[in-house]
Amino acid sequence: MRETLLPLLRCPRCNAEGAFELQASETDEREVRAGSLTCRGCGHVATIARGVVDLMPDPPEVVRREAAGLERFAETMRADGWDRERILNLPNEDIPYWHGQARQFERVMERIEPEPGDALLDVGSNTCWASNAFAARGLNVIALDIATAEMQGLYTADWWMEANDVYFERVLSPMFEPALASEVVDWVFCCEVLHHNSRDDLRRTFRELHRVLRPGGAILVLNEGLRFPTNLKRDHGAEVEQYEGNENVYFVHEYLGAARRAGFELELVEPAIPFFTGEPLWLMPEASALGSTKVYAQQLLRRSRVGRRAYLWWTVLLGPDGNLSMICRKPGNRSAGA
Repeated sequence: MRETLLPLLRCPRCNAEGAFELQASETDEREVRAGSLTCRGCGHVATIARGVVDLMPDPPEVVRREAAGLERFAETMRADGWDRERILNLPNEDIPYWHGQARQFERVMERIEPEPGDALLDVGSNTCWASNAFAARGLNVIALDIATAEMQGLYTADWWMEANDVYFERVLSPMFEPALASEVVDWVFCCEVLHHNSRDDLRRTFRELHRVLRPGGAILVLNEGLRFPTNLKRDHGAEVEQYEGNENVYFVHEYLGAARRAGFELELVEPAIPFFTGEPLWLMPEASALGSTKVYAQQLLRRSRVGRRAYLWWTVLLGPDGNLSMICRKPGNRSAGA
């Protein structure tokens, strides 16, 4: 960490903002690598290890289990052939999951105008690929996560910084109680992370992210899986149950309601599927009359703004499959809060 992070932090014990004093025991040309922070308000001491500030004292059991599961999942990744080189290629890994991440990331970036020097909080940074991408664009990035494991946590940051000559801060803290001061970031990035909340914590997370954002700032939400009336996904997350990842799945109205109650103005972002990207909608020779009618109707719908909006709402409300991406804007003037 660097000393410039100090005024952006909030004590997780007493909630005092900008009250930490730094005691460095190891530094390099980039940052403070080891040491501690002491709160002037309550005396709480937070450790610094490998540049990561630990602001997560006494996390709840569900967080402890999930962090331990991420450690185990990192070992599974290594056994499956993942290494530093593959991680540093993200999000351009040649598998469908990462294709979806990369394409939707670019679609969201087309809708916003982050400027060099803007502050961004990467929530659930995990492999730190997005922290790297934003830092490479000149943003001042804080990666926030509950785990430190290489490949699945904040220690992965060292790989990106060494390989790409970028820098970003790393803070160990839960998203529903981020240890950041109020109105200190312009952007918050959440990629497939909000569903790792209970319903109560989902609402709490939106309130807290509203607090840390400056007026006019926004949360960028990518690829949250959804529950639908025709696909309730009762086995959601079963394939990773052994890692205790606190997997949940919600209807779109639960996300939208939590965000609106927190004070956000919402804009849905079209998913990167052929209907919206302009790719051909193929009609197969064996298609039924109903299938042919559906493809023809989609061709007509996507030519108009109203049609595209209607189809977007269909995908997030009725599915039967699809993801939610949206921009949640905090009302106000960004220049006034910067």
